[in-house]
Amino acid sequence: MIVLVAGAHGRLGSRVVALLLNRGHTVRALVRTDAQAAALLDAGAEAVVADLRGDVEWTADGCDAAVFAAGARHRSELPAIDAGGAAKLAEAADRYELTRFVLPSVIGADRPERRDGGVREFLAAKQHAERRLASLGLPWTILRFGRLTEHSGTGRIDTALRPGAPVTTRRDDAALAIADALERPHLARQVVNVVDGERHVADALDAVEPLPLPPPGSLPTGPTSPLGAAQADNPPDDPEMIEPDALPLDADVDWDGDGPVPPQPVGNEDPAPGIP
Repeated sequence: MIVLVAGAHGRLGSRVVALLLNRGHTVRALVRTDAQAAALLDAGAEAVVADLRGDVEWTADGCDAAVFAAGARHRSELPAIDAGGAAKLAEAADRYELTRFVLPSVIGADRPERRDGGVREFLAAKQHAERRLASLGLPWTILRFGRLTEHSGTGRIDTALRPGAPVTTRRDDAALAIADALERPHLARQVVNVVDGERHVADALDAVEPLPLPPPGSLPTGPTSPLGAAQADNPPDDPEMIEPDALPLDADVDWDGDGPVPPQPVGNEDPAPGIP
């Protein structure tokens, strides 16, 4: 399988790349700089350099599956990267008829209004990406992680939120869940919570009940509509799911707040203005 990984040089994406290469997949790593591309080439991946704020549709041509593991480096980039960039890559995957698309998201993305400040903006960007993906016809899977940590992976997760338990996810285990989700067609059009837990990752994902595929475009995408049928069987979110100082899902550098962002995510009508 040829898998396009956006954000392949990040702390989460690099782990996903390593797992996929070890399993014999071909990885097309989408990165921001030539230096990052060189590092991914040395690791055994193909590499393409593109800016998620511009034209990335061409990067999906010839791939079988895609993972969007990129994350904004600054608060002001949330609409263009976490919202618009994810939406554009999903649209490209749909156009080229990829057979799988995995979107790492975050617990709480369905209710950003429950938080304030930068966390609310982060969750709103993730919600925008989820809703755009849900409106497309390709077989997608959304994995909602807790706060990502650098603790060594255990290979064990839970897909249900336990009252009083920390809502955290080890990056090692998050990457393993992404790699395993790509290989599980029964997770198509499913939204799955992934937090630190006690079940082996493969067993936990295998236990998720498959849902029938709704016809393309049948899921609501309005400003207040949930993902509907795709997450109807998911447990309710813990009201304390996001810590006040929670960082963005992932980035290969530290995230710095640098002012407010527009209330609406950046659209995708012209992903590459001025480029012929």
